Amino acid sequence: MEAIADKIRHYRKTFRPPIFYALGSLALWLSIGLATLILGLLFFDLYLRIAQNTYLLGKPDQAWLMVYEVPMLFGLMQVYFQGTERRYRMLYPAAKRVHFRTPHDILAREKHAYLRATFAHEGDLRALAKHLIEEWEWRRELKVRAQEPLLHRAAGFFTLPSPGNFAAYLTGFVAVLAGIVIATLSREVLFADLEQWLVDAWSLIVQLWLAIVLPIAVCMLPGAVILVGIKQVGETLLERMNDQFLSHTAFYRFISELLELHDRGERLLLRKTRAWAYWTVRLTMAPLEDTPRVWRRIRRANVLARRSARSRHPVLLR
Repeated sequence: MEAIADKIRHYRKTFRPPIFYALGSLALWLSIGLATLILGLLFFDLYLRIAQNTYLLGKPDQAWLMVYEVPMLFGLMQVYFQGTERRYRMLYPAAKRVHFRTPHDILAREKHAYLRATFAHEGDLRALAKHLIEEWEWRRELKVRAQEPLLHRAAGFFTLPSPGNFAAYLTGFVAVLAGIVIATLSREVLFADLEQWLVDAWSLIVQLWLAIVLPIAVCMLPGAVILVGIKQVGETLLERMNDQFLSHTAFYRFISELLELHDRGERLLLRKTRAWAYWTVRLTMAPLEDTPRVWRRIRRANVLARRSARSRHPVLLR
């Protein structure tokens, strides 16, 4: 496992994520600031609801916060493409004009060459990914079996539960609380005014959605962006302290990247969704003076696509 981890870590250090090349980008810090602002407003609203029995954000305000997450996503997407382009310009400073796809194509070729040289594998990347998974899982299983069972179970006691188990624990906890509340009520109190009890129960359900469920749903995406960043910083610190450390998630992230590189060479039969996403990104990222030129290219690509479809299926398009 140490040899595989060392090669993968060296690969990640050689081909760092594009965000590392765009740390000075204004779009990156605006996206992080927007995510922090959304979380701050939601947590302050939750504090007011609990401590002061009032609120800062109503239902329309919370809906608008969810809409404001869209620019954050576009900003992170823009940072990704900016980082790729800046890496290409650092490696090829003599390049005059950089097309949109050029940095990605050059980066894919560099990764192919590096993987073949480092792993000494002449086959396709899918076979390399399969070989690495078998080797990693086999060595990981041996490492687990070599541990003392009692110590392994004791260490597993302090780990966080899975999402399914956590939901089951939370449901059971709420059921126990409800049972305690109902058991402490007398028969006269419980059945004296059933209609009012139903009205109060419905009011509590509505308040639960407005005060807890909807704010949590709104802050999921910004919270995930911030937590992923913190987790990556923690993994970086662990890798600096231990040269042979590689998390299980990082390994399968590398395997996923291998398969994506392998799929780049496959012929695609339906490209409508991919072309739509590509031209949307080009149009939203282009400067204002280049917008007419990009729009003309979109129209030209649509005309070429119709001609190609007509040549392949002349009978169906008559």
